[in-house]
Amino acid sequence: MDFDERIEELFLDLPEAPPEAGAVVNAIQTGKYIYLSGVLPWKHGKMAYKGRVGLELTLDAGKLAAHAATLQALGILRTFLDGSLNKVKQIVSLKGFVASGAEFKEQHKVLDGASQLLSDVFGATAGKHARAAIGVTSLPFGAAIQLELIIEAR
Repeated sequence: MDFDERIEELFLDLPEAPPEAGAVVNAIQTGKYIYLSGVLPWKHGKMAYKGRVGLELTLDAGKLAAHAATLQALGILRTFLDGSLNKVKQIVSLKGFVASGAEFKEQHKVLDGASQLLSDVFGATAGKHARAAIGVTSLPFGAAIQLELIIEAR
């Protein structure tokens, strides 16, 4: 499967990777593994989804936040891989930190917005991944979600 063509077929517009600051980078590779962390749901330079799921945001809005953060992650990954997602062999792991109220217990459902997009782009084999959903009280910039991914490169 051609992942770059798949992005086009799905009419996805991947954002540019955000600027890096000092020792903190958007992505780093060791061996065949690429690590992305601190990925937030930015759109057009603004935080697209602020608030806590289950309080200020609905579950559906949380899923959209996860989708937006995953688009940001794919934009970072494409930049890191010199403009082509075809260098991806496998999405290995997805970890999502979900800003949520104390009584909210469906963080795993919020992450479905990210997992579905990864599956749509990379297919049932390369898009299959391990996953953890973690509820937190707050995230940087008031974001609803923050993602961390591990990707195996070809």
